[in-house]
Amino acid sequence: MKTKQILKWVARILGGISIIFFLTFAIGEGIPGLMKSDNGQLRSIMLLLAFATLGYIFGWFREKEGGVFMMVAGFLLGADMFYYSGTKDIMAVLVYSLPFIIPGVLFYLAWKKEVKD
Repeated sequence: MKTKQILKWVARILGGISIIFFLTFAIGEGIPGLMKSDNGQLRSIMLLLAFATLGYIFGWFREKEGGVFMMVAGFLLGADMFYYSGTKDIMAVLVYSLPFIIPGVLFYLAWKKEVKD
């Protein structure tokens, strides 16, 4: 039981930090950019960040669904960055994907631990 709580809280903290970091970027740079131009990458990133935020909220109450949402959003964010930048900017792919994949995996593991016990 203790391991499940630790996994859940680490996922909540890491996911919260990731969401706050990317949402401050989205509010500061993304929303004004959406108003000014027709940038497809910016729109897709904003949509995927909303999807990851929804997963984070689900993760607080339903670890399995929230974890899957966050993992999928992280993979899609990484794929989106890879599509636009290719192999030349693999760090951007990791920076955009791992902050959501790791908490998603932790939420999922917390659910698995609960089902096992």
